[in-house]
Amino acid sequence: MALLPPPALAGIVRYFHIERGSGGEVLVPATPCPEITFFIAGGSRPMLGAHPGPLMDRPMLGGPQTVPALVRWEPGTTFISALIEPGQFGRLFDADLVELRNFPVLVAEYLPHLPTRELEDGLRASADPGQWLALLSGWLLGLLAQRAGRIRPAFALPAGMLFQPAEEVARRCGLSLRQLERGMLASYGQSLRDERKMRRYVRALSMMLSLPPRRGLLTRIAMDCGYHDQAHMIRDFIHFTGRRPGSLLALEGAEEEGLLRLFRYDDPHRQVVAGQA
Repeated sequence: MALLPPPALAGIVRYFHIERGSGGEVLVPATPCPEITFFIAGGSRPMLGAHPGPLMDRPMLGGPQTVPALVRWEPGTTFISALIEPGQFGRLFDADLVELRNFPVLVAEYLPHLPTRELEDGLRASADPGQWLALLSGWLLGLLAQRAGRIRPAFALPAGMLFQPAEEVARRCGLSLRQLERGMLASYGQSLRDERKMRRYVRALSMMLSLPPRRGLLTRIAMDCGYHDQAHMIRDFIHFTGRRPGSLLALEGAEEEGLLRLFRYDDPHRQVVAGQA
């Protein structure tokens, strides 16, 4: 389930993902969005080779995920995650995105000053996803208000400039190239080059989610998203998802469907994830 944020969080939270009563191995795709997750039941274990790692069942904070990650959800796992818009993380959390890249941490260990217990209790006391959304939204708005007067404006790419030459982006921002790269790492958790590669893949994946399968679809997506050719897009998808794009569209049995559940949403949630809602 993917739900839009309330208007007060638009532009800060991309969407909320709610998972209910799930379990088993799941492939987590790469994403430029940092996120915070609150477990209502169950928990998640990273797969370390063939074996599950330590259980994470408390609030969890993660930076951009630049490679796919295989995890195992405990039976009955239920959680709500807020996916933060790229460049907006610093408005909510005082954390190093580079440290958090591909490395989720427990909030209690990384940011022990954050008040999470009351929110956790409220989430677990309700069975209503709408109430979960309201509670987490209110908590995030509280963080936003607390930090509003205490933080300097974070670096943000000017609209429409992501794919412009780095020299032009730096000039537009009044920065040197070195300052531009430092700003990218601080606000986005990765370099300008890597952010471009990630956003191109995200756009292609969003098109795959929103367009009905048909002959020639992948060629059209590759062209529309700025890839040199379809082979270029396939290489990026293997890097970011561990799969060829065609295999993400195919239905290959219940086990495979469960593994790829984070790539497949029903309407209207699909439009939310694809950025069309």
